[in-house]
Amino acid sequence: MTTKSTILTCLLFFPGSGWAFQCSITNSPVLNFGVRDPFVGGNANTTTSLQWQCSRSLLEAILLPSDYKLCIYVNTDQDNSTFPRNMIGASAGPSIPFNVYSDAARTTVIQPTMNAVSQAVNFTGFFNSNDNGAVTVFGLAPGPVPGNVVAEIHTATMLSSQLRLVRSFQPCDFASGDPMTPYTLEATMEIQDQCQFTANDLDFGTQSTPLAQTDADTFIDVRCTNTTPFTVGLNEGSNFAAGSRRMSDGANFVDYGLFQNAARSTEWDNTSNRRSGTGLGTGSSIMMTVFGRIPADPTAVQGTYSDTVTVDIVF
Repeated sequence: MTTKSTILTCLLFFPGSGWAFQCSITNSPVLNFGVRDPFVGGNANTTTSLQWQCSRSLLEAILLPSDYKLCIYVNTDQDNSTFPRNMIGASAGPSIPFNVYSDAARTTVIQPTMNAVSQAVNFTGFFNSNDNGAVTVFGLAPGPVPGNVVAEIHTATMLSSQLRLVRSFQPCDFASGDPMTPYTLEATMEIQDQCQFTANDLDFGTQSTPLAQTDADTFIDVRCTNTTPFTVGLNEGSNFAAGSRRMSDGANFVDYGLFQNAARSTEWDNTSNRRSGTGLGTGSSIMMTVFGRIPADPTAVQGTYSDTVTVDIVF
């Protein structure tokens, strides 16, 4: 009698053994922080969705386990920086710091090889070879933005951000698993042209009659986004007549003029004689002096005279 026995040999495969698992981010994710007013403080928050897809061959569906985990990392920015990453503009102005987080509380920064977003991948069903879904990553740009930031679109590009596929019980360790198709994450923020100004009263003081020529000056304090061109105009006032600004006291008037220079030779209005400038940043004040003059008026009547002039800024 002959007795035979059979030895069953088994080989268990894991990702990393050369099998053709494929995972990728299928969209073009962008952390869009939107349009930012540089005068507004506080943090800017945003999110984006990373659409992922994984697949395997029929042979892998038969021979390999079905439960895996996709580890999603975010690479450094274009300047190889992580803490912080930075959005930059086309000009030589300062960058805008930000970062990418795995949690809504924005406490854990996703790094090139650490703190990956962990996403379960389940090839459920005996012959199932595909799984897909979406994960959310969170962006934060701390406020306020740099005071001398330039009004333009700022971007950051995290090229070759890595994906790795590991078994579900394994940690998201950059040294483990198969590297999948890398992806690119972008971030963007637009800084808008913006100006603020403060106008101060022009006080000619107390004068006697007959009224002699009287000069006085004041200033307008302007703050505009760095490199933003602007013009400041002064309207004709509330009592303009016969080509002249006038202060009034009831039915009585005193003429006066507003000028851009100390010699009182260049008028200042809100049409062709506006005063121009270029912003130095939201934290840098540009003081524009307003030179006023009352011409001599021997017929002026005693009283308290005033006028209201509207200041406007175009940028």
